[in-house]
Amino acid sequence: MKKILILALTVIIASACSSSDDAGDVNTSEFEEITTILPQGKWFISRLIDGNSDKTSEFESFDFTFNTDGTVKAQNNLFTENGTWNYDNSSSDDEELVLQFGNTTPFDEINDDWEIVSISNSQIELSDISGGDGDLELLTFTKL
Repeated sequence: MKKILILALTVIIASACSSSDDAGDVNTSEFEEITTILPQGKWFISRLIDGNSDKTSEFESFDFTFNTDGTVKAQNNLFTENGTWNYDNSSSDDEELVLQFGNTTPFDEINDDWEIVSISNSQIELSDISGGDGDLELLTFTKL
């Protein structure tokens, strides 16, 4: 009788721990297509808003080329800045595009883990809450 009681308790405990308990740990990949869309052609920054400041014009002459190996090149007629990019869905909360350039102005403005807001074949919209002052930052890449 004791064995039956232990078996019954084991079944009850096991059924109480359903697989939905782990749902918060599931990583999404809704925007994983960014890894194939970004390396297709050249892009430019059509919007960069940092709180109340519009910084789009700081990048108006740059074209961005995202390579499948995770490198990115920003180039205009006078200057080239190399960096890296990575799609990151390791957080259960959001999917991110991680951009890393040097500390050269203005590229230090876009070094960040950007939350992916939307993706199409011609536009990538990103956002971030600034760690320093809590301002909302918006970054949009548009395909040339």
